[in-house]
Amino acid sequence: MTFEDNEYKKDANFLFKLERHIKQYMFFWIIAESAIIALLIITIMVMLPLKQNVPYLVFFSNAESNFVRVEQGNLNIRSEEALLKSILASYVQKRETINRIDDELRYEDIREQSSNKVWDTFRRIVTQENSIYQNKEIYRKIHIINLSVLSKSVANVDFISITQNTKDKELKRYRATLKYDFIEQGISFESVPRNPTGFIVEDYALTEVFINDQSQKQENK
Repeated sequence: MTFEDNEYKKDANFLFKLERHIKQYMFFWIIAESAIIALLIITIMVMLPLKQNVPYLVFFSNAESNFVRVEQGNLNIRSEEALLKSILASYVQKRETINRIDDELRYEDIREQSSNKVWDTFRRIVTQENSIYQNKEIYRKIHIINLSVLSKSVANVDFISITQNTKDKELKRYRATLKYDFIEQGISFESVPRNPTGFIVEDYALTEVFINDQSQKQENK
């Protein structure tokens, strides 16, 4: 074996060892990079909450308020005057309308949006003998003409009622005064309550406003 052969073997062993060390270093470096990436992902997940599916409420327009809005279920409706007025007007509209078509469905909404006292009073009026609600020949349309939010819990709703039977048509003006509140409602995709806004009428008073002389006559209703 010559001197050159020994040198060649030494160089080959050196290169083999060097290659093995380089592969080991690369393997450890890949593991370290993977650990760093995993830590960064965990940090981002902690600092930036993941996107969540949140239930939304859709408010449709009606004859008295012409708009449609989509809001999160936890919306503070008292701070949204247009939505608040729409809910107040809708309550009066549902309560005072008589069309002999969807009365029972509307009254169920009224029950959900009324305190026990308010609902019991309304129920007795509807079911009492000779009540306007019991006369199947009488129909009543409601037109909201003004709505004033007096405070965070009291509002006035002025409206005109057009009552019609087989012979006559009668037009009257009323003012409904509502004391209301909002109770917290649990809304989820699995369970949506019939009254998702939590709107509750705690007191309801109806006053007839005479159109000719603007004097007022209190009516128990």
